[in-house]
Amino acid sequence: MIRRTARAAAVELWLPIVAVAVVWVATTRRESFYFPPLQQVAHTFQQMWLFDRIGSDAVPSVRNFLAGLVIATVIGIGAGLVLALREGLYDAAHPVFEFMRSVPGIVLVPVGLVLMGVGDEMKIAVIAYGTIWPILLGTIDGVRSLDPLVRDMMRSYHIPVHHRLLRVVLPGASPQILAGARISVALGVVLIIASEYVASTHGIGYVQLQAERTFAIPEMWSALLLLGILGYTSNVVFRVIERYLLRWYYGLRKAGQGGSAS
Repeated sequence: MIRRTARAAAVELWLPIVAVAVVWVATTRRESFYFPPLQQVAHTFQQMWLFDRIGSDAVPSVRNFLAGLVIATVIGIGAGLVLALREGLYDAAHPVFEFMRSVPGIVLVPVGLVLMGVGDEMKIAVIAYGTIWPILLGTIDGVRSLDPLVRDMMRSYHIPVHHRLLRVVLPGASPQILAGARISVALGVVLIIASEYVASTHGIGYVQLQAERTFAIPEMWSALLLLGILGYTSNVVFRVIERYLLRWYYGLRKAGQGGSAS
């Protein structure tokens, strides 16, 4: 197990390590104002984020990101189940949420400022709005793709509704739901910065924007580096959660591949 994990980590990390080494060497003796040496950026990163601005800027951004993603997940799965199981309601609501889905979460930042002010509530709302649509659509597609024979069997055996949802419908739709959630995680990282660019007093996006405005180039690159690390870490954590929740699904796929090979 440990050897397999180490091999997988080596396969995934060798290219980033080589890229960092190449950039480190290539920028060591450069005099460019806009592209400082990576060593200087790393030193600035250490001074700023280990651990000077962790509590004041990084933690609020991560907290808003997680809160918005949780809200989007709960509402997206709940609304997706209702819309997928009620054909008439889905047909009536489809034009509405297609219109709303076409409006990017970034453009709602001014609206959020007017309605909710400059606090964290506005940022959480923007992140939740921008990340809900992949989860909602994934839930609808997952539920609607279930085998009609399974639904008929549940009805014929008079299985209670809550058991249908928890033991059959949600597990059967979970691959599509989690596929949408993975997209939402990536969108949420982008919306962290977008929500902190306007009328904000803290956060990773605020630090990055202030560094850009004052031409503090190493500080600007260090904020971008932290954002990349946050995006990569959130993706790794999500893959671990996905592997755990879908262990039955991957087991069925592996069993099917083994049966077809034999």
